[in-house]
Formats: sequence, C-alpha cells, structure tokens
Amino acid sequence: MANMKILTVVLLGFMSSAAIFNSVDAQRTTLLFAFGDSYADVGNKPKSGPNVGKGWVYPYGITWPQPNPAGRFSDGKTSTDWIADLVGLPVYPPPYLYSAGADTSSGVNFAVGGSCVTYGNGDVTLGSQVDNFELFLRTDPYSKDALANSLTFVSVVGNDYLNFKGTTSVELFVFIERVVAGIQANLQRLYDLGLRNVMVANMFESDCLPIFTKKNGYTACTGETAPFVQIHNAFLLGAVRSINALNPGARFVVLDQFSAFNQLIATADEHGFTDGLKPCCTGTTNSTYCGDVDASGNWLYTVCKKRGRAIFWDDLHPTMWAWHYLIELFASQPNYVLLADAPTLRQWLQINDASQEPIAAPMPQPDLTRASGQIQAAFDCLLDKRNYSESLGLLQSFNLEVLLALYPSQIVTVFLPSNGAFKATDKAFIDRVFAENKVNEVGAYHVAEGYFDLNLISTMRPSYVTSVTGEQIPLTYNDQGIFVGVNSQAKVIDPNLCVLPNHMVIHGIDHVLMPYNV
Repeated sequence: MANMKILTVVLLGFMSSAAIFNSVDAQRTTLLFAFGDSYADVGNKPKSGPNVGKGWVYPYGITWPQPNPAGRFSDGKTSTDWIADLVGLPVYPPPYLYSAGADTSSGVNFAVGGSCVTYGNGDVTLGSQVDNFELFLRTDPYSKDALANSLTFVSVVGNDYLNFKGTTSVELFVFIERVVAGIQANLQRLYDLGLRNVMVANMFESDCLPIFTKKNGYTACTGETAPFVQIHNAFLLGAVRSINALNPGARFVVLDQFSAFNQLIATADEHGFTDGLKPCCTGTTNSTYCGDVDASGNWLYTVCKKRGRAIFWDDLHPTMWAWHYLIELFASQPNYVLLADAPTLRQWLQINDASQEPIAAPMPQPDLTRASGQIQAAFDCLLDKRNYSESLGLLQSFNLEVLLALYPSQIVTVFLPSNGAFKATDKAFIDRVFAENKVNEVGAYHVAEGYFDLNLISTMRPSYVTSVTGEQIPLTYNDQGIFVGVNSQAKVIDPNLCVLPNHMVIHGIDHVLMPYNV
C-alpha cells in the first residue's frame, strides 16, 4: 500500500497547487497592446455619424481629458490608460481605427466597445481585432524582441452573455464553453504573433452593474448572474493555464476582476465611493441613457456633482477613479493576479516605483497563517467523516500549508476518493502509474478549477469541469446520480462533503479517477 499512500498524498497536494512559470529576463516594457470590449477601448468607435460611439459623446470624458470626449466609455481614463501609466509609457497607445499618422511607438489599442467573441452584438469581434493586429504587424513596426517584451491586455467580460438568446441552463453552459474556447483560440493567436506577456481580465459579478441593480434601487447586487460568471471564470483560468503549459516563454496571467470588484464594493465607503452602486450619469427616463439628447440638443440624462464618489459612470461602465482603484489593487496587493510568477502586478511587470527601472520579481512568500487556517478548516470538516479516514490521516501529516499558501486565491473543487475507493483500486493500475511516472497527473485529475458545489452542478449540469492542469473531467447525470470521469468512472456519493465558502468544495466519490492518457 506504500504506492497507494503516495498517490493519495499527491492527490491531496493538488487540492491547492498550481503551475509555476519562469519569469522572462527583466526588461522595461515599452509597448502596450489592448484587445476586447468597452472596458479596454480608447476610441475605436466612429467619432461621428449614425453609429457614433458613446465614448465620443459628451459627457463622456468630462473628468479627463475634459472638456472634449476622448473615445473612452467612462468619465475619464479606463483600465488601459491606468495600465499605461503604471508601466510609464510616454504616450497612450492610440486606437487602431485612428492609428494612421498617430504615434504608435508605445503600442496600439485594438479593443472595440460592444465587442464579443461570437457575432451576437454586430460589432468587431475579438477574432477580427486579432486579424487587425496581424495586418498591422505586416508593416514591421516593431522588432521580434520588442513584441516579446511588450505587454498586452485582453478584456472580454460579458457582451456575449448580454446577447445570449438561449432559455435553458444547458444551452447557457454550452455557450460558455463556446465563448471561452474562442478566447483561448485568440490568445493562442496572440502568442503565435509574438506576444508573451499577456493579462486577461476575468468577469466580475455582472449583476452588480446598474443595468441590473436599477430594479432594487441600486441597493445590492442581484445575484442572478453569479453562477455562470463563476463557471466562465473557472474555464477561463483553465484556458490561460493551458496556453502557458503548451507554449514556451508564455507569461499569460488572469487579472481577477471578480475578486477585485467584490473588494471595491465591500469597502466602497472606506475609499470614498459613497454613492454605492448608483451610476453617476443616468437617463431621465427608462428609455434614455447617459449622453442621450433630444432633437433640440437638450440633455435626456443627469450627471452627479461629485464623480469621485461613484463606482459606476453609467449603466455598464466604472468611473475613472474606480478603474484607478482596481488597477492599483492589481498592482500593489497580492492574490489578485492569478497564474503570475510574482505576488502583485507591479512585481510581475518588474517595475520599480521610484525609478521605473526593472527589478527582480520575487516569488510570493507563503502566507502560512492564512493557509494553515484553510487546511485546518478542511481537516475539521473531514474529522468526523470515517469513510475518509485514510485521506484525513494523510492530510494531517502532509505539509499542504506551504502549497496552499503559494496560491491562496485559487478556488478549487476536489473529487476525493473514499477509503473504499482506494482499497478497490486495481493494483496493476497503481503499478503502471508509478512505472510511467504519472502520479502527478492522476492527482491533478481529481482537482478542478472553480467552485462547483452541488447546487451549481445540479442547476447548470455542466458536461465537464477543467482540472488544474487543463484536462477536461467529464460529468454525466442519470436517475442514479452524478458521475465523474471518463466513462462515468466514479459516482459522487457524498456531494458537498466539505464546503469552504469561496475557496474549496470537496465531493466524495467511490472510485479513483483515471485520466485519458493514463
């Protein structure tokens, strides 16, 4: 049983582990590229005509660069601008639509407000933006080394779902798969075109947007989109992890907007955002919006007097100072940049605050206090679960604290074999796993990205979840229950065996799972 115990140790170790990626040589970033939607767009909508972009219409830009709008979907700077400031670029990368004759020495912004991965919104898709980037590169504006050391920001955070026409949870799940697969395909294209340092924003809880909270007087997030947002984010994390695993030199990270926005909303008053979820600029009727005017040019909207107190500028977009708070959170606070080889965005970028010269990016130091608390919570939960006593003993003796401390923001779902599952495992299988050096793969296959408790699984009925190493773990359903793994290898016999809210959920299963390649 020695091999069996080692296999169990590896399995439990993967409950909180993630891949570590080597940092590229420190060089100052001089180029910034952006792709995605209105959260990254700096003016890729028409300035005039019937399809004029809201970012070019007053009062957008009223805070910066006042008095004239600058194409941003906010009262001033957006996420892309603050990232450029963080890096210390001498000029802001211009919008691709108006890049002819512009200064592109600091990069180009390809993001378009309203953009989707699918064609549901009628705007320039993410794929078309990458097409434009490829076309732009044909003029050889930058060297191969400059591209490799550039910084890229990708924001695709919800327009596809605002245009989703399905009616069932199964249709929604399939659509989420399609959206994330499209993001992953275009991230791969960016890598193939020479980009190596890429930040991908995940979705925040979109039901906190004023377009949703208006129904309750802007008093609270409605909670209606939380389940599918969590699934999207879990799949996105797996997709980005796969990009890193399959491509040498890739340093793709996820900016955890979900956690960052939650932090902003929870501590809004402390940071001066006393208007809560109420937008600063809003239409005067249910059918008018910020920036709308009548035939005589009269405003059909109102603008708050103290914009610095508002989190949201209009029904869909944060204010300039909310964006500043979020980017500073990524830059200076640990646990908000996922899959990074440094604890904060500033260290990942290897920026020295004082001189803007590159510094070495240290690996994060384990927060053993927090990690020990999480492990203790799992231990306490399993303490009276006699059918999992073997796992409990190994959990008690194995040093999971350090592993968990390195990745404290990771949210995982664990499919934990029972005592009977380990005893029933074929000895020949165990011997082959060790002979072929695939112990880690088997362990990782039991741990999925994201928080999939029984309620979420039963409601959304996902056809698979993604392991921490990027493999699909199939899920099937019938009258006898929920089954996990290839060919329905294991039955979930103890759903929600242990639940650590917002961090980990453990389901008990009756067989050890075997990956496709084992």
